[in-house]
Amino acid sequence: MKLFLNDKKRELFLKTSLWNSIVDTFKDEKNIDISSYLVSVQLKWSTILMKTNNPLIKSELNLFYDKISFSFQNKIKNLDLQSYEFEIKFI
Repeated sequence: MKLFLNDKKRELFLKTSLWNSIVDTFKDEKNIDISSYLVSVQLKWSTILMKTNNPLIKSELNLFYDKISFSFQNKIKNLDLQSYEFEIKFI
């Protein structure tokens, strides 16, 4: 089932999907809730910026990049997007 969303809802869905993918991955891998360390998600064309308030969490996010990206891609595959390729950067 394809989701047809307007631009604002699509942006919100992308941000929420990435946030949830990160939280779920850490819950599965480390059994911790890192939602308090996540600050914001920004969309810049085909790049998604995830801001954290802890350098240690940022390095851990880079270690789990493949799992986070896979989970994120699975969540957004039903969106009507021209390209599914997003680069995720942790700042």
